[in-house]
Amino acid sequence: MNKDQSYGGLILVVSIIVLILYLFSLFTSLGAVVIEIVVSIAVVGILGITGWIGWTMLTTPPPAPLEAELGSGGPSGTTSTSSSSASKPDAKS
Repeated sequence: MNKDQSYGGLILVVSIIVLILYLFSLFTSLGAVVIEIVVSIAVVGILGITGWIGWTMLTTPPPAPLEAELGSGGPSGTTSTSSSSASKPDAKS
């Protein structure tokens, strides 16, 4: 068994143990506290991911305009189009 499979087995066993403890604690006097903890973790996780996406969008520079990539074009200022076969990859069988 390689290292990745060992980690996978460990993750599986830990998740099953946590699931059993969670289900057991729901039916004890700790049920309300457990639900509050789980909901709090879910809210913090979702807001953390949302904040990370916002931060990434805020700090990522905008892409270069397409006109700069295509060139200046012909004499009338319009860009020339190339044949569609030039932009398609060759099909190999």
